[in-house]
Amino acid sequence: MRKLLVVLAFAGLLAPAGMADDSKTADKPGVSLKAGDPAPALEASKWLQGKEVKKFEDGKVYVVEFWATWCGPCIVMMPHLSELQASYKDKGVTVIGFSARDPNNSQAKVTEFVKKRGPKLKYTFAYADNRDTYDAWMKAAGQNGIPCSFVVDKAGKIAYIGHPMYLDVVLPQVVKGTWKIDKGKEELARVEKEVNEVFNSFRGDDPKATLKTLANFEKKNPALAKIPYFIGPKMSLLIQAGNVKEARKMAEDVMARAIKQDDAMTLRTVSTVMRSGKAKDNKEAQALALKAANAMLKVAGNKDWGALYNLAETHFALGDRAKAREYGKKAIDAADSPRLKQLLEKQVARYADEKKKED
Repeated sequence: MRKLLVVLAFAGLLAPAGMADDSKTADKPGVSLKAGDPAPALEASKWLQGKEVKKFEDGKVYVVEFWATWCGPCIVMMPHLSELQASYKDKGVTVIGFSARDPNNSQAKVTEFVKKRGPKLKYTFAYADNRDTYDAWMKAAGQNGIPCSFVVDKAGKIAYIGHPMYLDVVLPQVVKGTWKIDKGKEELARVEKEVNEVFNSFRGDDPKATLKTLANFEKKNPALAKIPYFIGPKMSLLIQAGNVKEARKMAEDVMARAIKQDDAMTLRTVSTVMRSGKAKDNKEAQALALKAANAMLKVAGNKDWGALYNLAETHFALGDRAKAREYGKKAIDAADSPRLKQLLEKQVARYADEKKKED
């Protein structure tokens, strides 16, 4: 099972399972924003997609999610946020992805990302060239990690502060006007405990037992059955349990949806899982791994070092060292820092032909 954790870490899917809950931070020194308080203003340098939200209008609901281009778990959640926006668009819900400047998150990077991914995601994006809004929301609420989402109710007050994976529990109730903060905290505490139990089960040595734990969770919490962080683990567990055919079917469905959404992260997950462990001895799984890796490169672009390296690793896992070296070199050339180039060179050195290695 340890290999599963390595695979998921590589795929960017092992985000912290704990939700960012204001009930755990409200008593900390300096925390001044909590559920029930009026939502602060959103001040952005540029609204990159969608209409500017000058104020939170009465009768409408908003989801404000803080993210950055370097945050893998943030990007993993984006297709699901897109689905939520589509589902609740006609019910007065606006989803806003808010990103603030930091040393690795410039306006140019965020603008390029939104230009490429925004049209498929179809929700609102804003960027701040300072940390004022970030501080007024995140810092004031005692939140230190992203992705972190805030739900603003129809009265302009904060209804929820936490991880966006729990929005499927919160948002329907806020839209209906039935969300009660104290009762909601109790419900979310239960759900969080069960989510943590699922994540902890990934560290076990019995894939069938882990799949049973996951199935029980999904049955009890159908609204959360599509948590993106469960996709990679479930496929890998199916393979470990000997259900390669079922894993391939799941991979095909996930890949089709990811291609439609230009979701490079999920395509990388499919290619990583389908070339690992018992899957790499299955020709159909190998074909899916290669298809997903090529699809990722098409989505991310042939200058994306991550997509190039993923394709190189896939060819290497499938035994094509020549192709692995070809795409490995392209990944090195596309790397944007000397340190990254050095790391990639070390990995690509593994692709040398066996005979040459012996020489």
